[in-house]
Amino acid sequence: MADDFDEDAVDDWSMRAWGQAPIEIAHWSSVDGVHEVLLKYSTMVAILRLKASEDKVLATERQVIIRVEEWNPGSVQANRLSDGTIKLRFRRQNMILSAMMKTPHALSSLLEEWLMSMRGSTEKNRDQAKRIQALKRNRDAVSRMLEQASIEKLVEAQDQINEKITHVEDTLTGNRPA
Repeated sequence: MADDFDEDAVDDWSMRAWGQAPIEIAHWSSVDGVHEVLLKYSTMVAILRLKASEDKVLATERQVIIRVEEWNPGSVQANRLSDGTIKLRFRRQNMILSAMMKTPHALSSLLEEWLMSMRGSTEKNRDQAKRIQALKRNRDAVSRMLEQASIEKLVEAQDQINEKITHVEDTLTGNRPA
């Protein structure tokens, strides 16, 4: 029954196993102290079969881990078997999940949606980093242009030209030797 499923126990298991709590927990089924859950982390999805001991501590029976950097859209496959269970496959990993009223498509769609959102957030971070670098390059270019167009440098250049003109005038008028 689902009433013996405890999300806090799953969080505790996750902290022990992965050192982090999941962002989202989707409960698939619970039968006789065996819980099938889908966990969403920041960079991966875990599909787990956890068995509760008599003191309610969860231990891993089976798991499939899908890391966002290893995933491609459509690579999570779920099919209903003849006995009603659902076989989940990702690359060389597979797991049989309990028969549920939910379709295999609902399972794979949820996982793909989670992974797509993770990929989107990493792409956003990458885009933000690119934009920041572009802004820094623009800032540096503008600084160089402002430095080149600095009034102080123009005044210095004008003073040097004025000195040269004065020197040439003095030389031409004979006030200064050539």
